[in-house]
Amino acid sequence: DDRRDQGVEPTALRVSFSLEKLCTGLPVKEAQRLGQEASQRPAWIQDLIGAIQEPHDAVAPRKAAWVLKQAAMHDNGCVVGQTGLLLATTERTSDPSVWRELLKAMLLAPQKELAGRAEELYHLGLGFCADPALPAAMVHVGVQMIEASQLPVGEDVLDVWRERGSQAETPTMAKFLAKQIKRQSRL
Repeated sequence: DDRRDQGVEPTALRVSFSLEKLCTGLPVKEAQRLGQEASQRPAWIQDLIGAIQEPHDAVAPRKAAWVLKQAAMHDNGCVVGQTGLLLATTERTSDPSVWRELLKAMLLAPQKELAGRAEELYHLGLGFCADPALPAAMVHVGVQMIEASQLPVGEDVLDVWRERGSQAETPTMAKFLAKQIKRQSRL
């Protein structure tokens, strides 16, 4: 079927992702295996995104985002054309662990696709860096988003990094942000 070559599974062949697999205690190897399989099944990618948007329990969105990231790591072609949907999906949850995995998957999309959302990536990344209520892992994602935007890092970002670094939760976070600032001063 020609539709399969276009990343669309014919309805008769579509097998939904089994959401029951998205449970507490999902082993890393199983998440990787599911991600690998999902990377080859566009319908499963949509099912994983759906599990985040319309969760059937509290655990499913976290595991779905994790498996989605594993899929993108295996074959980033599975997130091509999904940048807007993945960004919009972050607005459907308030869980930073879901944001982290979802955005890491999105950041694996081709740079050309990310460039089309440069302003959005920059400002969202800056917001993640600036929000002291968010865990340190979101600062890392925020920095990655700012870098992926390929926009020049402005004083606004440097000020946020200085402020967050001076109040860092850990010495590792302070060192990471100092390194980002130093790197920007060399550019």
